[in-house]
Parts: sequence; structure tokens; C-alpha cells
Amino acid sequence: MQRTEADTREGKRAGADTGKHREIPGREYVAFICRLYGDRYDDREEDCRTKGLDWEPGVKAGHKSMGAFQKELEEVYGIHLSRTKLQKILITGGCWSTERSREIQWLYEEYTSLKEKGGRGLSGDAAVREIARHLGISTVSVTINLPYGKVVYGLENNSSNARRIDRWRAKKKGAARSVGVCLVDGV
Repeated sequence: MQRTEADTREGKRAGADTGKHREIPGREYVAFICRLYGDRYDDREEDCRTKGLDWEPGVKAGHKSMGAFQKELEEVYGIHLSRTKLQKILITGGCWSTERSREIQWLYEEYTSLKEKGGRGLSGDAAVREIARHLGISTVSVTINLPYGKVVYGLENNSSNARRIDRWRAKKKGAARSVGVCLVDGV
């Protein structure tokens, strides 16, 4: 797949790391990555895992693998994303769905819904911990399979609130050092 000038311009607008400053992260970035993926994976339609229901040795799957897409992003578009961040972006954009991601999303909805609506009324963090305990997986595995709630984190061009929080943390860290307070994990 060849990188076009239009893709590069659109990537910059959408917040893709094209080697230049990112301008607009968030929903547009998710949509841009999903458009580059140009596909949709749903294991209910295709089970291409080794020994899966429609897996056949030597037969190409009907979707791009996560690894192949990650490599394409890096080599063709110059976009460097970890596999987990890429998976979370594709889940957020509705382009990646597995039995595990659907189960986690269903449980999250159940645990965070108000008690009056039949849910458990847990906070998001408490729900993630409870799902991890219930499924016997790590909290990281749970959060990877949940869509982004508001914005894609970890991009260069943070929101004004993220920049404000970063300034506050830096100021707090500097003040703590000047009075000799020991910081644990940056807190």
C-alpha cells in the first residue's frame, strides 16, 4: 500500500504520528486509523485462530492481522503504535471485536450501570478490578478490551486539561523536591 500525500495531510489533521507535530487527537484520530485499517474483524464472522472453526492451513484470513497492520502503519505511514494501543483504537472505532472484548464490554456496562437500572453502580476503576477478578485476568487486559471513553491518551498534542494537569504535576514534583519529600511513583 502506497502512502499518498492526501493520507499524510489527513494523518496530520487527525493526529497521526507522521514524523511531524500531531494536531488533532481524539475521535478523528480513531476514525483515521480505522480508515487505514480498511477492514473489520469480528470473530463471530471469522474464526481464523489456529484450529479455529474456519481456519485452514495456508489459506489467508479475511482480515488484516493486528501485527500486519501495525507493521504497515510503521513502514508505510510512519505511525508508531503499540499493539495494545492499536487494538484499543480499533475497538473504539468498531473495527475489532472478539468474544473477550464483547464479554468485557458487557460486564463493564453491567457493573457501571446505576443500581436503579439493574446494574451494580460501581465506579469505572472498581468495575475494571471486579471484571479482572471475575475473569481471572489482569486489569490491563480488561482496559485494553474497553473502548476509549473520551480521548486517545498518550498523543503529543494533549487536551488543554491534560496540559494543565501535567503542569500541576511538574509543579508539585518540584515543590516536593525542594522540601525533601520522598515521592513514590511520582505522587
